[in-house]
Amino acid sequence: MEGANWIDIRSDRQRGLSYTEIARKYNIDPRTAKKYAQSETRPVYSLSAAKPSKLDPYKEQIAIWLEEAPYSAE
Repeated sequence: MEGANWIDIRSDRQRGLSYTEIARKYNIDPRTAKKYAQSETRPVYSLSAAKPSKLDPYKEQIAIWLEEAPYSAE
C-alpha cells in the first residue's frame, strides 16, 4: 500500500464515501478499505521468513540421481 493511497482512502471516508465505493475506486476489498480508513497510522508490511521446501531432506539424493542419469527432454 502506498502512503498516498492510504491518505486518500482516509480522506474519501471522511468525505462520506462508503467502504464499497472506496473499494471500487482503489480496486481493493471493502474490508481492506475499512481497515485502512480506520487505521491511525500507515500500514507497514514485512516479509516473513522463507518456508523450507518439502524436498529439502531429499535434495542430496536427487542430485546424485541426476548425476548418474543425466536425461534431458530433448
